[in-house]
Amino acid sequence: MVVVGQMLKQNVEGSKANPILREWYNKSVFEKLEQVYREENGVDTVDFLYDSFLEIITLWQKQGKMRKDIDSKMIMMIFAAIINVNTHKEEIVFEYFPELLHHFYA
Repeated sequence: MVVVGQMLKQNVEGSKANPILREWYNKSVFEKLEQVYREENGVDTVDFLYDSFLEIITLWQKQGKMRKDIDSKMIMMIFAAIINVNTHKEEIVFEYFPELLHHFYA
């Protein structure tokens, strides 16, 4: 849980400090960028890093650096959720959002 909290904290800090990331995590801007990219490059190219990261997670599981009891694809989805939680806070009941972030950081 410590690593998850660190990832979330760095993601939030980075997206606030960097104007490019701030726009990237702007939901309406991101959706438009993704749509244009998909139209120009095809649906399969959006997830171009997925396979590389999946290989690394699988390797780390074999080396005992990461839990083996969670499927590597599920770990990828957990990372995706961590990265995206801040951009979807309006979909989470607002009164719970600060506490949710606190539990991620804990």
